[in-house]
Amino acid sequence: MTETHTWSVGDLCEAIRDTFTAVFPHEIWLEGEISSLKFHSSGHVYFDLIEPDDSGNQVDKMSVALWKGRRKGVESVLNRADAGPLTEGIKVRIRGELSFYAPQGRVQLTMTAIDPHHTLGQLSIDRERVLQSLSKDGLLETNHSLQLSLVPLNIGLITSDGSAAYNDFVNEISSSRYPFKISLAHSAVQGAEADVSLIAAIETLANSDVDVIAVVRGGGARTDLLAFDLENVARAVALAGIPVFSGIGHEIDRSIVDEVAHTAFKTPTACAAALVQSVAAFDQNLSNSARQIVNLANSCHDRAAAFISSSARSINDRARRILDVKNSQLDAASGRLRDLSLKAIDRNLERCNRTFDLLQALDPNRILARGFSITRNEDGEVIRNVISSGVTIYTETATSRITSTVTDSTPRNPKDNT
Repeated sequence: MTETHTWSVGDLCEAIRDTFTAVFPHEIWLEGEISSLKFHSSGHVYFDLIEPDDSGNQVDKMSVALWKGRRKGVESVLNRADAGPLTEGIKVRIRGELSFYAPQGRVQLTMTAIDPHHTLGQLSIDRERVLQSLSKDGLLETNHSLQLSLVPLNIGLITSDGSAAYNDFVNEISSSRYPFKISLAHSAVQGAEADVSLIAAIETLANSDVDVIAVVRGGGARTDLLAFDLENVARAVALAGIPVFSGIGHEIDRSIVDEVAHTAFKTPTACAAALVQSVAAFDQNLSNSARQIVNLANSCHDRAAAFISSSARSINDRARRILDVKNSQLDAASGRLRDLSLKAIDRNLERCNRTFDLLQALDPNRILARGFSITRNEDGEVIRNVISSGVTIYTETATSRITSTVTDSTPRNPKDNT
């Protein structure tokens, strides 16, 4: 059996450090994705730089330490490039010294510098990939094609409770005179769990009775807005089934959430103002319609009144003409009737006169006055035939009444008068 050398822990650690120094005598550039980011109270920063596989699972990892003395310089470089601070989940290219940290028995990269353009470039690459994926599935216009309620008074708000974005949005809504109702779904808007929180908030409000969902947050660097460029968040917005308004405070770039939202605005205040304006526009249209209806009703009333007045005059004129004609006809008929009546009266009067003359001629008294007499029996009946002898008769003359007794009565021969 070959005898082997037994190392002490200290000797082994020193040998490893020497090996690293020999193999990596200078600082190296290393790229990967930030994970397990920690800002220590001492001012130091610790994180792991990982390289995930295509499924997003961690494959390789390197521990990184950024000492307080170097941190200010790194952050200054990031700020000047508008790349934002070190953020969980972003891809970076950093420079540092590779060493073996004996107290913990692990290899560590002591960070000294960062390439901000690599981070920004990688974000752009990731953004383009996500946009292509969404476009392929037809999701870029899905939410935009939804019909916004005419009066979106029930608003679902997604943001960090109590944040400046929350206050800006709520203050703008509250300053309007309309009865908005805001349902807040609190969500983290940056950090490792922001995407999960945003998706949960979207799903909660999508299953409520809100008219519109507003996703807002304040301004920040591009890396601060990383959650709004993630594909899973963008898909949740696109498929919410309710119009989603975004108000993500970045004046230069549009996030992917902005691209898939129904309508995107630069700030939370602008987003709220647009919703107020939407209701105000409906209110104005309603007022205009009401005025148009009143004006139309007044116009119809005036036309109807004018028509009725014209018709009344026409009917009155026609009735007057008809009445004049009828009066003329009545006057003519009355004249004819009067003439006929007078003629009839004259005829009847003439007839009466003739009758009167006849009656006068036949009056017994007048007959008696001409020398005639009337003989009656005891019953007062006029004697017209032969009567028996001894019967008492009464003879009337114009001036006297004679009583006689019949001694003889013979038939009279009419020829005796000739």
